[in-house]
Amino acid sequence: MNNLGRQFVLAAALERVEKTMETLRQDVRYGIRMMLKNRGFTAVAVFALALGIGANTAIFSVVNAILLRSLPYKDPARLVVPISVNAARGMDRGSITYADYLDWRNETEVFENVAVFDSGTADLTGGGEPERIEVAGVSQEYFAVMGVEPQMGRTFSSDEFELNATRTLVISYRLWQRKFGGDPGVLEQTVFLNGRPYPVIGVMPKDSQWPDNFDIWVPMAVGPNPEPDLLRRDNMIFIAVARLKPGVRIEQASAAMATIAKRLEQEFPESRAGWTNKAIPLRDYIVGDQLQLALMVLLGAVGFVLLIACVNVANLLLARAATREREIAIRMALGSGRLRLIRQLLTESVMLGLAGGGVGLLLAFWGVDLVTALAPADVPRLAEVKIDFRVLGFATVASVVTAVLFGLIPALHASKVNLNESLKEGGRSSTEGARSGRIRSALVVSEVVLSLVLLAGAGLMVRSFMRLQQVDPGFNTNNLVTMSINCPTKRYPDPGKVIAFYKNMVDRVAASPGVESAAVSSAIPLGGGGFYLGRVFLIEGHPEPPAGPDHEAQWNVIGPAYFETTGIRLIQGRSFDERDTAESNKVIIINETLARRMFPNEDALGKRIRSWRDENLLREIVGVVQDVRYYGRADELRGLVYVPHTQNTWRSMVLSVRTTADPAALIGSIRDQIWSLDKDLAIANPRTMGQILAQSVASQRFSMMLLTAFAAVAMVLAMVGVYSVLSYTVAQRSHELGLRMALGAQTGDLMRLVLVHGMKLTLIGTGIGLASAFAVTRLMKSLLYEIGATDPATFAVVTVLLMGVGLAACLIPAYRATKVDPMVALRYE
Repeated sequence: MNNLGRQFVLAAALERVEKTMETLRQDVRYGIRMMLKNRGFTAVAVFALALGIGANTAIFSVVNAILLRSLPYKDPARLVVPISVNAARGMDRGSITYADYLDWRNETEVFENVAVFDSGTADLTGGGEPERIEVAGVSQEYFAVMGVEPQMGRTFSSDEFELNATRTLVISYRLWQRKFGGDPGVLEQTVFLNGRPYPVIGVMPKDSQWPDNFDIWVPMAVGPNPEPDLLRRDNMIFIAVARLKPGVRIEQASAAMATIAKRLEQEFPESRAGWTNKAIPLRDYIVGDQLQLALMVLLGAVGFVLLIACVNVANLLLARAATREREIAIRMALGSGRLRLIRQLLTESVMLGLAGGGVGLLLAFWGVDLVTALAPADVPRLAEVKIDFRVLGFATVASVVTAVLFGLIPALHASKVNLNESLKEGGRSSTEGARSGRIRSALVVSEVVLSLVLLAGAGLMVRSFMRLQQVDPGFNTNNLVTMSINCPTKRYPDPGKVIAFYKNMVDRVAASPGVESAAVSSAIPLGGGGFYLGRVFLIEGHPEPPAGPDHEAQWNVIGPAYFETTGIRLIQGRSFDERDTAESNKVIIINETLARRMFPNEDALGKRIRSWRDENLLREIVGVVQDVRYYGRADELRGLVYVPHTQNTWRSMVLSVRTTADPAALIGSIRDQIWSLDKDLAIANPRTMGQILAQSVASQRFSMMLLTAFAAVAMVLAMVGVYSVLSYTVAQRSHELGLRMALGAQTGDLMRLVLVHGMKLTLIGTGIGLASAFAVTRLMKSLLYEIGATDPATFAVVTVLLMGVGLAACLIPAYRATKVDPMVALRYE
């Protein structure tokens, strides 16, 4: 093609583009005039769409931050977490041993780097009140695995991991800003952790590390020859993180680790039987399966709300199309083609969608603040939830797509006009009216179906939460306040000093005004704080595995008056008292569940058991106490043992205080009593048991509240749909209704006619909705507590509720039908 031909083609193309843009401008101007002309219709449509788009945008912003946005680490797709798995013990995401880490580092070719760390807390002192800080002891590869360089200073050198090396530490950006005011001179300072000096050698960049709760990193000083206890194959107290080599898939890494685990199972059958290892993506480890499922359920729920809003607006557009039938017929008679009319009508729909999206985006900003305020504090990456460009893109696409969804059917229907009928003076087409009525009825049925699915899901969540609230935690949660304390080795070098401090502290606090009693323990129920040490126990004289079974239980070290303070009921035997000293007979108290498992047909009192892999001392059972829920209200009943603090001295303990008045009001005075003994002790996590109780069900409450809110909005929108269709039907059938009245129909007959039509639609939608809900709610099974995903009572209640609301939506149009004036209705216009 020569230059002249190319210029001709280009000119023709530019002319087509210009003509198309001019047509689009005409359609937009006409659409704006129509929206302003019908302000009531526009307001209702925009508000319905804004609710749906705003809710979707708010929830998508949460999903985007937690599930979709890339982790803030170098090449995060290659970061994995090696975990331990034992199906027989119900362990699907266990910690690992230090020896496992050494095997993976030395024997596999799948990892570029693999690191291990353990977590703990320490008291940071100097420069104000002492503060409890989350500390990670990391292996030498940790910062290389995460792929991060310090913002200031350096990380650890190889010699700082030796046993006798000078201790140094690296601090987080957050701690640098909060504690040191962003002072660049922090690298010249020495801070005190548990009374020991540590030079600060580096500051990490913001949002650069996992886990992100750590504020201080110290070298895991193990030396070239770790202690034998550290290398035990059942010492699963560490967490690993690894970086895959380029091109290595996670399945290859899991297979390599499983091969090593199979060999270890044969070498150490007593401790590794049934255990294997695999790698999971870091993102999946951070988020967890339950949270991912909950977010997907919520995203699906708001998607249903948006669909219902679209159906409502589609019904409104169908009704408006009937009033514009004559206008459309005239335009077609003047030469407008069907595609041209469809484009015009879709342009108007897109403008409605964009207007709804704009208002919805404003609602989404408020919604994001509301969702993050309601969300549990332990939701990962919650601080990253915001309206960013991806969310804005989602809102824009949602606006356009929904506009096409709700606008296409009315546009296609409106463009099929009968010119002869429509151009007659007062002409009506009974065929077109019947076809339009069937479309509107089908849309209403779909709204009812979607609403019932949402109501069923919300009903199940409500019932599940009610069951959870009825669970007995096993102790008295009223007027109880807790806080954590740690006695550092430097100031309390031997167990005697630790025991004496806690005794003095408890006595002083217990004697304070407003205090009924006080006690310490290594952990408290409902996941409220402390350290839960998992151990396995054998009955005296029974063989060790694999020759015989052992029994799992959580180990809790307690001081005097612990059961009296917490309200845990003693069922048999006695509590610990002054007889139980370091030199006396070793004793233990067990809970009901462990007593049933270990001694199903005999009395547990007087029997002796031992934690055979750890302490390995025979302890006499002197008491049996009531079961408590240790990891939260939804926790299963598990074996628990209690040992006296005098016989197993722990430095880090939780203080529980029973008060006679508001426990929160006494936190300050309790803190003062502790600091009167040691002003350098940090008082960590002071909370009432009521707060702990609420936190233990926070995730279930969050999901229930949001799903219930979305279901309520969906139900209201669906009933508005039923109401609007019936109102329109009554208006369209006024001639018929007037004729019926003129021929002798009674008021009750007309009301029954409209009610039957409306309830028929509701009944059909309910039937289809029940079948759909039975299928969909099964996906929620793991989110429910002690209730089936197809619970008959829940489905019966939501069915009756929806039918009742549907009946209410039918009553006003039915009443209006009885007020039709036959003389007016039969008059030809």
